[in-house]
Amino acid sequence: MKQLQNLLFSLVLVALVASCAPVMQPPLKPLDSGASSATGGKYVPKVDNFQVILDSSLTMENSFVGAREIVSRINQGIPTDLSYNGGLRSIGHSSYQSKNSTDLLAGMGAYNKASFHEGLGKIKYVGGPTPMSAALLAAGNDLKSAAGKSALILVSDGLHMADAPAAAKNLKEMLGDNLCIYTVAVGRANNGMGQDMLKKLADIGQCGFATTDANLADNASMSNFINNVFLAKAAPKPAPIVAKPTPPRDSDGDGVTDDKDQCPNTPKGAPVDSKGCPLDSDGDGVSDYRDQCPGTPAGVSVDVYGCPTKLTLQINFGNDSSKIGPEFDSEVAKAAQCINDYPGNSVFIDGHTDSSGAAAYNLKLSEQRATAVKNRLIERFNVKESRMVARGFGEDHPVADNKNATGRELNRRVEVACGATE
Repeated sequence: MKQLQNLLFSLVLVALVASCAPVMQPPLKPLDSGASSATGGKYVPKVDNFQVILDSSLTMENSFVGAREIVSRINQGIPTDLSYNGGLRSIGHSSYQSKNSTDLLAGMGAYNKASFHEGLGKIKYVGGPTPMSAALLAAGNDLKSAAGKSALILVSDGLHMADAPAAAKNLKEMLGDNLCIYTVAVGRANNGMGQDMLKKLADIGQCGFATTDANLADNASMSNFINNVFLAKAAPKPAPIVAKPTPPRDSDGDGVTDDKDQCPNTPKGAPVDSKGCPLDSDGDGVSDYRDQCPGTPAGVSVDVYGCPTKLTLQINFGNDSSKIGPEFDSEVAKAAQCINDYPGNSVFIDGHTDSSGAAAYNLKLSEQRATAVKNRLIERFNVKESRMVARGFGEDHPVADNKNATGRELNRRVEVACGATE
């Protein structure tokens, strides 16, 4: 008899334990990656961070699956081409699920749709109290270090959370304008008292709103919810600026643009060729704008002014004389130096007279004077005879007036064309 009593007691105990054991929730539907969409650049993130708090307390036992489905649809609908920091937090678990009053199941970090879905699928059991105030405090700690604006989404039946408004106010004071609170009321328990509580929490957030599971039943309503919480319209792209073509510059003003000018910084007013380089019409190596002797024959060496290199010796020849006194060796030395400055050139030594006497005689006398300078260069300055040509021009090229003694003295001269090559 006693054994039968013990057996009956054991069966009753097993039945009582079985009746108290929580029921495992049905598995979460797989994530439908094909249902996700992108904004195509039409929207930008309205917030930088978000967290969803899902109620899994005892009062949610019959409505948890529907609440979980709402959270799954929110996760499914967030556009794939926008970036957020996101997280999922649960509250009110059965002790079979967790000993904690609230658990962070996903995040907080860079939002990942698959990781969020995996976190949502971790809730297997419901059946505890509703510590919403603890969840709000924990969410505040999650969000306070995050930069930018944050959205907090509460999915619950709104029951048994009398201390939640005070916690929401503390959270709002901590985060200020960077926090908006959104609530989704599941079911209409206690004649809508839960909905009223959730609306109060949303109002404390000031910039969010309250809605219900019935209002989010169809895809269009859910899409509208996601748009309002997560998205802001992207600013229209400015019309492309059509740059006006910039005319080519001509920095030196020579009429040839910089992109073609091979001789930049040409002096103003200098004639140039098609490449922007100064013209040298006579080819003597001195540009036209500096050439004081244009038209120099080819092959004649010129000075920096473009004039043939010529040295006039200050030798005072006597009247009707070609004699060079030793006192004029310094002048002949100048001729030697000039000749040495142009190695390889043929040198013309040109003699001249004044107009006294017959022209034929003067022509011969001028050649004698040129020859006298040539011989002195050979004898005393070792200039090769083969480099020099003595020429006489008689009275044909005066440099002064033959009507006075001073002029006639200047005309009795020898010129050494050191740079000539012809």
